[in-house]
Parts: sequence; structure tokens; C-alpha cells
Amino acid sequence: MLSSQVRRIVSSLAPERTAYAIAKRKYGHLKLDHNNFSHPDQIRALLGGYELISFDLFDTLVWREMALNDVQRKTAEFAEHHIPGDHGPLPSGLLLHARRRHQNEVKRMSMASKQNYRNEVDLAEVFDGALSPYISDTTRRARAVEAAIAFEIETEHRVLTVDPAMRELLIDLRAHGKTVILTSDMYFSERWLKALLDRLGLLDLFDHVFVSATVGVTKHSGLLFQHVDATLNSAGLRRIHLGDNWNNDVVQPRKHGWDALHYLNTENEMRKDRLERLSRIGIHKRDTAAKELIRQVQTNDSSEAVIRLISAGFLSFARQVLSTAMLGHYDRILFLTRDGTIFHHILRQMIENTGAQNSLDLPEMGELAFSRRAGVLLTMPDPNSPAWPDYIRHNVGWLRGEFASLGAIMRSFALHPDELEGMRGNDREVDACLDADGRSHVDFHRLLDEPALFKPLAAAMKAKQQRVADYLDQQGLFEPTQRILLVDIGYSGTVLKAFSEHMYRLAAKGQKVETCLAMMMFAANRFFGDNLGQMHPRAIMLDPVMISQKHWRQRAAAFNFAWLEPFAVDRSRGSLRDFQPDEGGRLQPVFAKDTKENGSVTRARILEMTRKAEALLRLSPMTARDADAAIGRAITVSFAAPRRKTLHAIDSLTHQAGLSDIVEHKLVREVRPWRLRSDLLRCLHEDRWIQGSMAASGLGWLNPVLNRLLGIITR
Repeated sequence: MLSSQVRRIVSSLAPERTAYAIAKRKYGHLKLDHNNFSHPDQIRALLGGYELISFDLFDTLVWREMALNDVQRKTAEFAEHHIPGDHGPLPSGLLLHARRRHQNEVKRMSMASKQNYRNEVDLAEVFDGALSPYISDTTRRARAVEAAIAFEIETEHRVLTVDPAMRELLIDLRAHGKTVILTSDMYFSERWLKALLDRLGLLDLFDHVFVSATVGVTKHSGLLFQHVDATLNSAGLRRIHLGDNWNNDVVQPRKHGWDALHYLNTENEMRKDRLERLSRIGIHKRDTAAKELIRQVQTNDSSEAVIRLISAGFLSFARQVLSTAMLGHYDRILFLTRDGTIFHHILRQMIENTGAQNSLDLPEMGELAFSRRAGVLLTMPDPNSPAWPDYIRHNVGWLRGEFASLGAIMRSFALHPDELEGMRGNDREVDACLDADGRSHVDFHRLLDEPALFKPLAAAMKAKQQRVADYLDQQGLFEPTQRILLVDIGYSGTVLKAFSEHMYRLAAKGQKVETCLAMMMFAANRFFGDNLGQMHPRAIMLDPVMISQKHWRQRAAAFNFAWLEPFAVDRSRGSLRDFQPDEGGRLQPVFAKDTKENGSVTRARILEMTRKAEALLRLSPMTARDADAAIGRAITVSFAAPRRKTLHAIDSLTHQAGLSDIVEHKLVREVRPWRLRSDLLRCLHEDRWIQGSMAASGLGWLNPVLNRLLGIITR
């Protein structure tokens, strides 16, 4: 009893080593005899005397780098996150649990049938039965089953490795005119198994493929070998079957007149046993698994580590956006320019990599051009309203940090002198300033007092406001009975505040607003909580996904997340300036001139990194939810308490700050101990990375205290 307790303790402390030791003890000393072979070279000459050679597939021609149970768990998780039920999300792990009792019952009923006896099940039938209580529409359920199986086929393709020696044997046999077939006990139908073989580059090496799920009988019962003989008329041929299961691949074919040999590769058996043991003890749920995942994501290259980590975070966010949209029955996903569109690109790439892109009932996806400037214009009071002067003063100060004047207003709202029709010729000073690209110092009081100046400005701003509203109407943003998910990097929901005010205005004019808008963000800054109370009931801000407001460390990291923008911003576009009709009369966004790629991480590079991260996560036994949480924690730690390697990795990056026009500057600035408060406030005002500025100035040791304070004041 004591020894068993010791073994359990050792197994808990060192699961990898224990699992390997048990597997080695079980399989490492097996001896071969005339019934076995461990390498195809041992039987190559023997096979020359046979006309028909049959192979098993799994653990004979290919082996898995992940436990089968973990593969099946990923399929269940995919369904849970991407296939909505009629009345809400599917139960957690539904398709995983259905493979046990329910699968056995489906098999029992098939075997009880006198007219259509089957002793094998088709996975599609199992999934259909599992989903039927939750998806009543047969067409939608069939698409859901198709999507789940397609995803599992893609996962199998990712985790399977073809034995190169076996591949060479297949090629050699075909070259010598042998009939080579595949005979597999598998819950995938022939159609799906052939798709998998094609992905693995094996399909063309077989003359025929026999799968128990399609035929209806198994190797385990021996009836599949009878079916092969009946189909190929091969009973009179010299034929042999090769596989790794003693009963299925040796005992049963021999009972039905075949020769058979047992493939016994101790390395493969040890690998499979070790993976299955680790899966059973839940190694993927431990903290060590999360640390190992982050280590694999970042690698040892410090110059790439930060970009890899952020890319993995972007992938996690995009995956959760899709899950939220599908389970929430959203009709559309709109990605906001300029930062949010990176997630559109990642999401498209991710959907393609699921393998189920043709079966998922995806929402419509597109991009929405909007900015703080457009939001201020959209909610601007009528120029004849008493509230207009104070509104303009406040927002010019917010957008530009200037006192309101003719020039400041023009710069704040991207007004071109040509738009101020009728203002020219009224005043030499104004004329001269307008010719100088709107750099007028005509003060605000004079502007209000002189109709010749005020009316052209008011008309230009009203026209621009109308173009913003027309663009949103053209996008169908406020049409009834719609659920729209807006996606952005963060910035506390300024966009949704503007939409909320516009929705109230539409309602005041008698227009019925039935659209439901939700905003989903990678992170949220210090204003998130305050903004919640300013939202229309039909406009909601979902909890930030990767860096939330729930923990003080996350709030500190997101307090001023200038460090995030360089990885997301679309530098092919400058700031949004206007909306103008194209040749067909449809309004199109007008951006400032393209910005330089210098000091930036290109989108092509981010997409390549997310592709690598997706491949890594598909091979990880960790659940998507646990992996996302681990990546989010790693990002928070990296940027709330940056180390030297983080600072070094982003030293060349620049941040595009500015609420109206873009100002390009470095992410960090000097922080002096004797002017700590004023320098930190300046970092905040200039939208620079506060913790990075502290660390770069040799004050990183103060960041834990600073983060705690930031977490408290944003509670």
C-alpha cells in the first residue's frame, strides 16, 4: 500500500517522467517472433510472394503526436464554441461524451437490425444523435455535423506523422505491380478517410480503401475481410494483412484465410501509451502546461518573442470574436479601421485553417470606417443650438489640445478651405489664412459674431456630419432586427458612445431603432467603466477579452496601452478624413496619405506569426479557453512589468498617436525621478507606454508599486 502511495506522489510530481517510465517498462522489452515485424525492411522480400497486400492505417502507417482523447476533446470544444444550439450554446463537451454511452447504443441498435445489420458506427450518425436535442432543423444539424467532422479531419492531419519507411514500402510495392489496399476500423466514413489520406499524401498509394464505418462491419469481427474478398474477388489470391492490433490485424484475418503479421514498433507503442497516460491524468490542465505553451510561442529569440506573443494574443482574440458572434447569433461582424481590421484578416485566415469553412454558418463580415473625429461630427448639435459653442470648444480641446479658432476647428474636423464656400473675400486675414491650408487664427468669439464667417463653417460641418450619417445608413448600421458585433483593439468604446447618442437622436425624430450593437475589444483603457453608463440599451460593450478590467494587473497594463497599437494599426491608411461618393454614388472612406512602414511590424508578418501560433495551438493538448487565458496572462506580465528583452524587442517601433491627425513618436519617453509625477502625466497626455518609459529610464523597479496604484484608481 505504501509503495502505491509513493508511486502516486511521484506520478503527480513528475508526470512526464513517470508516464515514460511506465511505457518503457511495458513495451521496451518486447521480443519479436515469426508473427511480428518492427520495420518494413524485415518483410520486404517476404511480400514479394503476395499479390494483394493490405495495411492498417493508424499506428501502422501513421502515428499521432497527440493522444486520441485530446484530438476528440478539441472537436467537442470547437463545436461548443462555433455551433449554436436553438436555445443557446451546446453543452460543454457534448460531442466528446457522446462517443461513449451514446455511441455504444447506436452500435447496439445497428447490430440488432435484422434487415441492415451493422457492427460499426459512423461518427456522423453519433454526432447527429448528440446534436438532435439542441438543433431541431435537420439541414442546419447536418451542416453542424459536417463542420465538426471536417474540423477533426483537419486536426488529425495536423497531429499525424507518416512513417517514412512505410511510405517507401508502399511506393515500392506499387512499382512492382502489387495490389495495395487500406483496411481500417474507423468511425470516419470512406469519404472523410480518403480526404485525410489525400492530405497526408497517401491516397494515391492505394488501389482500394475499405473503411468499417462505410462498409458497416469491422476487422474486429473479421467480417470486413470477408467483405474485401467478396468485393475484389480475392479469395483465391495470396493475400496478407499488416497491422498493429493483435486481434484485429492478425487473429481475425487468419481466421478468414489471409496471412497476417503483427506490426510491433516499441517506440510507437511507448509514444502512444505515454500520451494516453498524460491525457488521463490531465497534464494539459496544469500550470506547467501553460508555461510550456508560452515558451513554445515565444521561442528563445528575444527579438521575435514579443511579436510572437502579441500575434498569439491576436489569434486568441479573433477566435473568441468568432465564437461570440456565432453563439450570440450575430448577423454581422464589423471590424473598425484602422486598428480593428487586423482581426478581420486573422479571422479569415483562421476560418480557412479550421477545415470547416464550407460548413460553418458564418455571419457576414466587413469593415467599418470610423474615428473619434467622425464620432464628434455625428453627435454634433445643430450649429444654431445654444449647446453648439460649448460642444465645439470642448471637442477641439480634446481632439487637438488647442483653443477653438477657425484654424483649430478646420484641423480638428479635416475641413478643406474649398469646403468653406462663401467665406473667401470677406476678410483679408481669413483669405490669407485659408490659402495657407486653414491655419487661421480667427478667434472663436469673432467666428460666432460674424455671420459671413460662421455660416459657411456651419454649413461645411453640417454637410460633413450628414456624410458621416449617410455612410452609416449605407452600411445598414441602424436597420431593424439586426445584431451587429463591432470589433476593435480597444480605446474604451468611444465609437459606441457616438452611436448611442445617434440612436437617441434617431428615436427622438420618430425613427424606430431595433438594431442591437455590441462592441468587443482586445483591451480597454481606464475609461471603460465610466463609458458604460453612457450607452444606449441597444448598444453594449462586452468585457474586454485578452486584457480585462477584472484584475488590477490587467487594468494597469491597459491603463495606457500605446504598446499595443504598433502591432495592430493599418499603416497603409492615414487618419480618416471624410466620406466621398464613388462613381456609383456609394460613399467611400477617404483617408490621409499612406504612412510609412518604418518603425512598424507589417501585417504580413503578424499574419505569418498568427499562422504559426495557430499550428502550435492545434498541436497543444490544452483547451482553447486555458490557452487563451495563459496567453493573456503572459501579455499582461510582459507589458505591465517589462523586462529588458521586451524593451529591446520594441525599441524600434513607433506609435501613431493623435485623436484627429497622426503624430508619429517612440513608444517611450524619459522619466526623471525628480519630476516623476509630471513626466508620467506627460506620458499619459502624449499616449506613451508608461511602464515601458519607467523601465527604460531605470525606474522599472517602481513598476509594481505604480501598477498597484493604477489598478486601484481604475477599480
